[in-house]
Amino acid sequence: MYRNVLTVVVVLVFLSGCAERAIDITDKEGKIVGGCNAGYDWHFYGLQDSIDYMLYECAKGSIANGLKISDERLLTLDFTLPPPPDGESWNKQLAMYHFHKNTITERKLGYILAALEFDYQKVVWSAENDLASGNITQAEFDDIAKEAKLKWLGE
Repeated sequence: MYRNVLTVVVVLVFLSGCAERAIDITDKEGKIVGGCNAGYDWHFYGLQDSIDYMLYECAKGSIANGLKISDERLLTLDFTLPPPPDGESWNKQLAMYHFHKNTITERKLGYILAALEFDYQKVVWSAENDLASGNITQAEFDDIAKEAKLKWLGE
């Protein structure tokens, strides 16, 4: 009996911070011409808001070109990030601090966390391309990735 309860609790803990969602991008005739997928593991606050933010970021170029998305609810959301306090830049540590002080909502926290990770990924993917094409060395790539991670996490 206790083993079954423990198993259920462990599974629930592992699933509580994980989620994934996808949307389709369609043309005016309704034909699927693309899609977006967003998901997070170990993301305990603002999880669904972060996913919404990433799906919208992925799709906004297509939307601007007149295509439609399967989750039109995303078009009604305000993804504006709150300004960081005292002229600082947002990072995960600062955002969590302000969330726990109740100066930003969980929704805005989710957007901030997604935006930070999105910026991190753009820097790292660009550096990976530069590394693969021989424009930078492995040491330079490591420095770029480390700096981007420190900016993202605020550590």
